[in-house]
Amino acid sequence: MSTKTVIRPPDTPAVRRPVSLSDRIALRVGMSLIIWSRRTHRVRPSVDVATRNRVEREREQRETDWLLRGAALHLRR
Repeated sequence: MSTKTVIRPPDTPAVRRPVSLSDRIALRVGMSLIIWSRRTHRVRPSVDVATRNRVEREREQRETDWLLRGAALHLRR
């Protein structure tokens, strides 16, 4: 059982809290944007293999640099 659930006695009704107007507007705008984006972008754009490989190499280089910097700082202490 989840620890985040609120346990209340079974006869106690759930308390309805008022929702602010700004929260209602934000929710409605957000849902409209989600629906609009799904309707307008039916097919995902194709990813160029060369670009994907370049981005992957750059990510691996950044991770290697961070590991080397971390090791250098550890040795310095």
